[in-house]
Formats: sequence, structure tokens, C-alpha cells
Amino acid sequence: MSMSTTDDDPRHVFLSAGDVLRRYGWGKTRGYQNLKDREMIPPPVVRHPDRWRLDQLMAWEERQLKLAEATLNAREPAGSRSNITDLLPQPKRRRRPA
Repeated sequence: MSMSTTDDDPRHVFLSAGDVLRRYGWGKTRGYQNLKDREMIPPPVVRHPDRWRLDQLMAWEERQLKLAEATLNAREPAGSRSNITDLLPQPKRRRRPA
């Protein structure tokens, strides 16, 4: 993670594309496709090289969680409550037991 100052203030933390990929656990191919999709993730604040501000990504994450919770609430009848992780895509591979 690249930092422009010694603060821990997210407004002053800039993430490279690789940092964003690691933050969300995206692979290179799908990750770079997601970074180009402006409906998927907010645009970078700095161009050449691309940099994303941590506070903006955190705000975007909060909006995504609220949308997921609203979707979950709309799908579930009153009184029945599922886990929000049920809305997430399932992993393609299952880990082998050790």
C-alpha cells in the first residue's frame, strides 16, 4: 500500500491497481476488467499511474453493503433472516482438506 503521508487518514492513502486487486481478492484478469468498469468500482483519483483513494473505496464498500442488505431484505419474508454472505458469488474452487 502506498502512502503519501505518515498519517493513517484514509484520505491520504492512495492504492495502486495491484493494491486494489489484493484488497478485494480479485485475480489479474477479472480484477483489471473490474477496475475499468466504472459501474463496478469508482474511478481512480490520479491517472498515469492509476491510484484510488482509500476513503473513496471504503465509502463505495459501504454503499455496496447497503445495497446487498436491501436486496436481502427484499428477498426474505418478514421474520426470516439469512446471512448477507449468501448473496455473494460462490467460489469456483473448493479447498481440499489438508
